[in-house]
Amino acid sequence: MTVVDLQAFKAFLRIADNDLDAVLQMALASAEAEAGAFLGAELDALGPDLPGDILVAVVVLGQIYADAGTPQENEWRRQAARNLLRPHRLATGIGGIA
Repeated sequence: MTVVDLQAFKAFLRIADNDLDAVLQMALASAEAEAGAFLGAELDALGPDLPGDILVAVVVLGQIYADAGTPQENEWRRQAARNLLRPHRLATGIGGIA
């Protein structure tokens, strides 16, 4: 289960039809896994009401997996997502898990 609804993700990407639903669902799952790895916890474990910046970060990461952007665009998206996630990071590597 992903923390971002497929319909919300499709709205962000401006996709109206259902032809790519399976692919978009995989992109969301990959984005959620990447966000969780960066944060140091699975997103489901953080509770049902995640802050908006975490949800936006998942959508931006999902765009990397769903869109054929250039490497530079995708790196910019990844950095933007990490900037949104950084305040919520649990495993910083400094002094153990906070």
